[in-house]
Amino acid sequence: MSDSQRLYTLQFCQVLFAATLTMTGVSMQFHFGEYVTSLGFDVSTFGQLAGIGMIGSLLLRLHIGRWIDQLGCRRCFVTSAIVGAAANVSFQFLEDYYAIAAARIVMQSAIATFLATVAVYAAQVAPAERRAESLGTIGIGGFLGMMIGPAIGDWILQDSAFAANRFSWYFCLVGACTLAAGALVLNLDMPRRHEPDGERVRTVVMRFWPGWVLLPPIVFAAALTVHMNFLERYVEYRHFQNLRWFFLIYAPSAIAIRLLFRRLPQQLGRRRVCLFGLLLMAGGLLLFIPVHREWQLIFPAFVMGSGHSLVFPSMVDLAAERMPMRYRGLGTSLALGAMDIGFFSGGFVWGELIKRRGFEQMFVTAACTVVFVAGFFAVSARRVLQPVPE
Repeated sequence: MSDSQRLYTLQFCQVLFAATLTMTGVSMQFHFGEYVTSLGFDVSTFGQLAGIGMIGSLLLRLHIGRWIDQLGCRRCFVTSAIVGAAANVSFQFLEDYYAIAAARIVMQSAIATFLATVAVYAAQVAPAERRAESLGTIGIGGFLGMMIGPAIGDWILQDSAFAANRFSWYFCLVGACTLAAGALVLNLDMPRRHEPDGERVRTVVMRFWPGWVLLPPIVFAAALTVHMNFLERYVEYRHFQNLRWFFLIYAPSAIAIRLLFRRLPQQLGRRRVCLFGLLLMAGGLLLFIPVHREWQLIFPAFVMGSGHSLVFPSMVDLAAERMPMRYRGLGTSLALGAMDIGFFSGGFVWGELIKRRGFEQMFVTAACTVVFVAGFFAVSARRVLQPVPE
């Protein structure tokens, strides 16, 4: 049986479609700023709420990795789906700042568990030399969801048929997508290769600390925060009608790059692919500045989607391989935990910068930050990127 047959199984496809459903719900939340604004909060407060939500991910991240290693992917995936669905449905009943913040923490904890579970599954079922390819391929499900979710959000929040209870419909549908994803993997026998050895998480992390490999996930997530959290506000600022057009280009661009260049990390090297993707992300951020018509969003969408597609699988695999095989769940969680730091800081910093200096200054600052970190990583990582023996 070939490697391709062993990797792309029916079970792999089920997880991919579960990822699509989950990310459909997650990307519907790109309209969350509209809900927050309807309650009377400004863009800075929205940025705070978006950032505060990441506290749940940060607190649980190391434990998530060990839970996956010990309990298996299926239990973690299904549990995160149930918890995430409940948190999303609850938003329609919340108007207080602190209540919304608490629900965001719960929701982001569930998303963190899902993302780590899918990443670990993709790494476990692939041969060592094809882990980045597996991560990239299963990530296509996420991009499909990212293409569908904003369009559904536009439809529900703008269609007069839902006007009376539009946010109730909106949040309930987000919860339904999340719950359906859990149901899709309920009967799967996901791999759990290693029994727990009782070693403390802190001891393992200190022994196998990935170092500068965690820089790209931080700045990558901060860049993602721009369009995941603040694009809806930018669309309103430019007096455009729809958010969907950006993601209708962003997601297909990312999918095409994944399919056409899925073996590029193996051929060119993950560090080079990661760096090139970060530079594309920086260029895409700058391309938002000259956008004055809705159709012009296709330019930053194409560039940033391509960058996203290249960066994610390479940077996660670089961090995961710094751990021995029995701790790959923990290694993956460290990479995603670094992303949580980027999401947390991006929400606060970009929101405050938009409030004080405007969107254009925020785009320039975000792009310069990405370029600076990419350059530092290019110099520092060359000497330290050696995998830990299996």
